[in-house]
Amino acid sequence: MRTVRGGTAHPGAIPDPGTTIDPRGAARHPLRRVAALLLAGAVLALTACTGGSDTNGLEDASPAEIGTRSVEALRAAQSVRVVGTVQDPSTDGTTNYDLVMSGSSSRGTVTSGAIVTEVVKIADDTYARGSKEYYESIGEGAAAELLADRWVRLSDDAAGQYRYFTIDGFALSIGEYVSALDGDVSTEKINDRPAVKVGSKVGTLLWAANTGDAVPLRLELLGGDEGRMEFSDYGSKVAITAPTDAVDLASLA
Repeated sequence: MRTVRGGTAHPGAIPDPGTTIDPRGAARHPLRRVAALLLAGAVLALTACTGGSDTNGLEDASPAEIGTRSVEALRAAQSVRVVGTVQDPSTDGTTNYDLVMSGSSSRGTVTSGAIVTEVVKIADDTYARGSKEYYESIGEGAAAELLADRWVRLSDDAAGQYRYFTIDGFALSIGEYVSALDGDVSTEKINDRPAVKVGSKVGTLLWAANTGDAVPLRLELLGGDEGRMEFSDYGSKVAITAPTDAVDLASLA
């Protein structure tokens, strides 16, 4: 026979067979305990399946803090892909780029009008491969026929237009935009990833990840340069190597 400690038995309760009521406590029905354990297990299983609802707290941050945290998270990223469009209102010219960046290295394509250029940047060395028109556009018209469709190690002057093609460079370039964020903060999903959305009075909009690292996921720019950047593939394995057959532009001078 089992003795159970507790309070007074509830009136009308059906005692468990083989259970006596201790004056210092009440009998607890074993089925109730089993039901409680099953319910707790179901809650744990549901939480495991859904991944919980944890966020990185960005939804409670101020607009300025959201901008600061997103830039810091981008700067700390091991790698990222950035696909973007930038339009210069003064010229109506549009530049599209698709870049993969890791540390101080990057590779990808840049399209300006009808000119498509492949670019590889490794630390201070920048390589490009483009058409005759591309080399004419960077002031190398005399050698354009020779250089067309070949990899070329650019001179410091010619490489200047790609100086921001690193993770640090992008973090620096978007910093001036996100530091001015002062609008309402809301939540939504970007490519099925929870995000926080915040804007500024001039129309700039930032979407930053609301789970994990607070990295930027999308940035829309207004005022000055106008455009849009999509950030993805954070932390992916990236291999960026210098072309083996590049012509050194400085040696042709």
